[in-house]
Amino acid sequence: MKRRTKVIIFIAVIAVIAATVFFLLKLRKRPEQGFAETTVITAERGNIEVKVLATGTIQPFTRVVVRSPQKGRLEKVLVDEGDRVWKGRILALVSGEDRISLLDAANSMMQEAKAAGDKEAIERAKQARQMAMKAYLPIPMTSPLRARVIKRSCQPGQNVSSNDILFVLSDRLVASVEVDETDIAKIHVDQRATITLDAFPMEKRAGKVVKISQEGRTISNVVIYDVQVNAASIPSTWSSGMTANVQFLIHDLKDVIVLPVGVVHQEGMDKMVMLAGGHPRPHKIETGATDGKMIEIKSGLSEGDSVLAMGSMGKAAGMQRSEAMRALYRMRQMSKSKGRGR
Repeated sequence: MKRRTKVIIFIAVIAVIAATVFFLLKLRKRPEQGFAETTVITAERGNIEVKVLATGTIQPFTRVVVRSPQKGRLEKVLVDEGDRVWKGRILALVSGEDRISLLDAANSMMQEAKAAGDKEAIERAKQARQMAMKAYLPIPMTSPLRARVIKRSCQPGQNVSSNDILFVLSDRLVASVEVDETDIAKIHVDQRATITLDAFPMEKRAGKVVKISQEGRTISNVVIYDVQVNAASIPSTWSSGMTANVQFLIHDLKDVIVLPVGVVHQEGMDKMVMLAGGHPRPHKIETGATDGKMIEIKSGLSEGDSVLAMGSMGKAAGMQRSEAMRALYRMRQMSKSKGRGR
């Protein structure tokens, strides 16, 4: 029994030794993954555009409603939706109640006289109508500014009151979009932007910021600010209420030194890269704007300098793999410490 136990123990020891030898040989064939798979990336010149996207609607920059000046009846409507009007342009004519009463009475007299064939009565009805038209002129409704008629809510012959909104005017249409509070600090008046409408997705209009709201609104626990963007040219196809998408140009960097984002890592307060060469070593740099793929190198590297992208980050040309680089950095620091100790 004891002999059998010794045999089993001996076999187990042999198996462990064999597994250990196999593992060590495998490691020799495949050096540590993080350090074996590297790609050399060269700092080069390129362009970086950083944009913020916001969505909203097309709205009037200045919206003016025109009501009837008095209770009465619309005699004429002289404009329609889409018409351009100047300040002082007559939009419609309104007859007051006194004028309406006299004209209606004269018209009634005229109908009765014609039905009876009484020529004298017909003449008296004509004179009564002329006197009413001269004594009570219709009141004109005029435009208070140079604008475009974006809504008309009236027809000739319609009875109106002083509370009725008959026309809506707009001096110009703008894209009013909602910007998140995390991005609002990047937006400023006169900033360049591009406007695209869902109704016309292939048409892009250049514009600039003309107004930024100073009061935020909370929607779904997110604070947003209204920003108005004026297009350089407004086509006649635009209408109030259309969905608008605006891209704000935050950075437009041309011919700057850039690297893939993934080769730069944070070490404390510093931005670091691993310089390529016989002995890879960490190197401090100063970075600038990034578009999420490439990052601007402000100082620390020159055009043509080479850095290492470690592991899968090198294969993907920009995928973040900072763990291996931090390991190299710590090994470098340990090496320096040992050197000082000696």
